[in-house]
Amino acid sequence: MPSGGVLDESASVDNAQMPIDEIKAVVAAAHDYGFTVAAHAHGAEAIRRAVIGGVDSIEHGTFMNDEDMKLMKEHGTWYVPTIIAGQFVMGKAKEGWYPPQVARKAEQVGPVIMATAGKAYKAGVKIAFGTDAGVYPHGDNAQEFVYMVQAGMPPMFTIQAATMHAAELLKHAKDVGSVTAGKYADLVAVPGNPLDDIALMKKVDFVMKAGVVYKQDGKPVAMQP
Repeated sequence: MPSGGVLDESASVDNAQMPIDEIKAVVAAAHDYGFTVAAHAHGAEAIRRAVIGGVDSIEHGTFMNDEDMKLMKEHGTWYVPTIIAGQFVMGKAKEGWYPPQVARKAEQVGPVIMATAGKAYKAGVKIAFGTDAGVYPHGDNAQEFVYMVQAGMPPMFTIQAATMHAAELLKHAKDVGSVTAGKYADLVAVPGNPLDDIALMKKVDFVMKAGVVYKQDGKPVAMQP
């Protein structure tokens, strides 16, 4: 967590909190264990340090600047925008959910994060789908598809970000991420073409996990004991 956060009680959402050498040490230890390293980072300087330090992905990246984007492309660092998290906390701040210091940060982040995501996409930064689901009620995650499209990303790109890109980032591309012989039969289907209406991704009516159907025609499938 090399930068400040929104929902903690710190005064700053974007201050850098770790020196580069410390980040490098954390990343080296994690990579030795075969872990993928995600960096919670809002501020431009924190993002810069995290990328130089060797993290695999930047989560949020709210205030990333052109230098950050250039560095991310050079280092092959992924970007996980989590637009839904910024939009949710901004809305709840306006409803009075948070104490003043937290609300101020939430209202600061919300309007920026979607624009940053769109700019990063146009700049050619590698983008994977992620939602920071602990910030808002679990189950609303697919709204991220809608926000990514609103940020200027094509519908097919957003679906690939949630499948192929995410699998590559997490180093599981050999098992999941595409419909390919030899991979896990993990599939979902929606009632229509999401390329025409990306909001259909919020209406999953078929779920298969490892070749077993768990949901059919919008209803759970009774499992054998």
